[in-house]
Amino acid sequence: MGLWRLVWILCMMPVFVHGEISVNFKTGRPLYVALGKTLVLEAVFQKNPEDKIDMVTWDHEREKENIRISGTVHDKRISLEKDNALLRITNISRGDFGTYKVTVTDSNGDQQHDSIEVRMMEQPLKVSIVNLLECFVDTNDVAQWDTPQFLWFVDGVEVTTQTALLANGRRLNISQVKGDNYTCITHSSLGTVTTHYETSKETQTSSSYLPCCKGLIAAGVALALLFVACVLFMMRSRKRHLYVPTDVEVAVPN
Repeated sequence: MGLWRLVWILCMMPVFVHGEISVNFKTGRPLYVALGKTLVLEAVFQKNPEDKIDMVTWDHEREKENIRISGTVHDKRISLEKDNALLRITNISRGDFGTYKVTVTDSNGDQQHDSIEVRMMEQPLKVSIVNLLECFVDTNDVAQWDTPQFLWFVDGVEVTTQTALLANGRRLNISQVKGDNYTCITHSSLGTVTTHYETSKETQTSSSYLPCCKGLIAAGVALALLFVACVLFMMRSRKRHLYVPTDVEVAVPN
């Protein structure tokens, strides 16, 4: 009888089921950052409402060295935000590259972690202006944590008219900001790149001077015709000098 009562009590007691807290980075492949730029790594936690996160730690692994990153770190370039879910490192140096691991510990003492490799962006980006409207950035398919920012200058003056900037500044409506020299400056964690485009003045010059060119062509044709006429006249005059007419009759002997 006592056994059945124990089973009944256990069945009536509330049962709490806790799932494991998972953690992962928003970007799942290696990140590239240029020297002197800012690195931002953000971890995403997935958990049930009743689960509680007790601690979040960060580790930086480079070669055979492991460095624990905490909120009391003395390096002013490093900061932890969003309850230690976001790691920010400004003015990246060579020693900051390597593998970063984030570990989350729940109230039951269970731990989950995820890692991501951060590499140095060595090759400069290739940027080109397409059709005087779009500043295209060729990242060579490398991953980055941020979105490029674009600045446009026309004849040395920054474009601030919002209606002229399209696609978050990537494209420029040149019908509203006409000029001769266009400059696009791209800022991102992969580096800062500047590219220029200068409108062709030769095309404008040739089209504006087209009537003059037509006049020169007509004058050349007229001179050629005059030259041919002079040559023909001289040839005919020469033939006249070679022919000498005579009225003397030749007597025929009887």
